Amino acid sequence: MKKIFIPLLIVWIIFFSFFWYLNRNYETPIFMYHSLDPERIDNYAAVAPDNFIKQMEYIDRHGYRVIELDEYCRLRRAGAPVPKKSLVITFDDGHKDNLVAFEVLKRFNFPATFFIIVDKLNSPSYLSRVDIAQALENPKITIGSHTVSEAYLPSLGPNELSYEIRNSKAALEDLFSKTIKFFSYTIGGYNRQTLKEVELAGYLCACTTNRGFSKKLTPFTLRRIKITDRDRGVRLWAKLSGFYDIFRKPKHPY
Repeated sequence: MKKIFIPLLIVWIIFFSFFWYLNRNYETPIFMYHSLDPERIDNYAAVAPDNFIKQMEYIDRHGYRVIELDEYCRLRRAGAPVPKKSLVITFDDGHKDNLVAFEVLKRFNFPATFFIIVDKLNSPSYLSRVDIAQALENPKITIGSHTVSEAYLPSLGPNELSYEIRNSKAALEDLFSKTIKFFSYTIGGYNRQTLKEVELAGYLCACTTNRGFSKKLTPFTLRRIKITDRDRGVRLWAKLSGFYDIFRKPKHPY
């Protein structure tokens, strides 16, 4: 009996420890999209419109709950748990083809946040002021700042850094009469001064792509998962699981 009991106990301990580790390291996925241009899927983080629809269908069909970035940030800052099988959807850059996303998201009643580069508003291949104003008629759509000029923030001096972070917020608030609560770092880049400036500017939270300090889930280093055209089936399930980054070695952001 003892010969059987000890191996079973060891197996039980390993099994319990593994699931304890998984539960402790679960992270609500924040999806990061860019373009929905089918001609860019081979050389850019783009998703073809048909595949974007299929991804949203998968999320809907399998009972995932898409929550607003605002809800996610407030729960994290309060130290409250985020319901399992939740996810957040974000878009960076404000490409013109995001018009497709507005319609698809409305069809599924999914919320999403679009991070806008101020200087690229009304530029060719980018959303116009009218596009965004019309999109914001849907209360599930919110916008955030992706800087004024898409500058790489860690390379800037104090005055330039303040300009990119504070003026982008002020400009978007003036244009759309909305409080801008969210910020996204260009190429996910930030340093200590950048984090301080974002907090002082009055943002609720900020998103990055970097897998470094955002492991701590601080409100100004929320890591996201890049979504591409290849993400379907098992790949999409893995990115929705909450454990996608668990075994990936963190990178130091600065």
